[in-house]
Amino acid sequence: MVDKVDKGHRLVMENREQIALTGVHKVQSFDPKEIILETELGILSIKGEQLGIKLLNLEEGLVDLQGHIGALIYHRNTSDGSRQSFLNRIFR
Repeated sequence: MVDKVDKGHRLVMENREQIALTGVHKVQSFDPKEIILETELGILSIKGEQLGIKLLNLEEGLVDLQGHIGALIYHRNTSDGSRQSFLNRIFR
């Protein structure tokens, strides 16, 4: 079995209509108004209209999207953040 090597995360957007991504681990949810991806840098939400996946190769970590992109949102990693905030409260 070959271990997957992290190659970094890259996002290239053209004219708010096409996005090419690398470093994608998983598609968490998909519909024409929002796509949620798990990337090497955390959870990424892509919001818009008429969103579609043109290419999906999770073995290589590649995803190409198309549609009318309205927003790109990287979410905080809640598991690490809650632990850190808990420890910060204890050691004040």
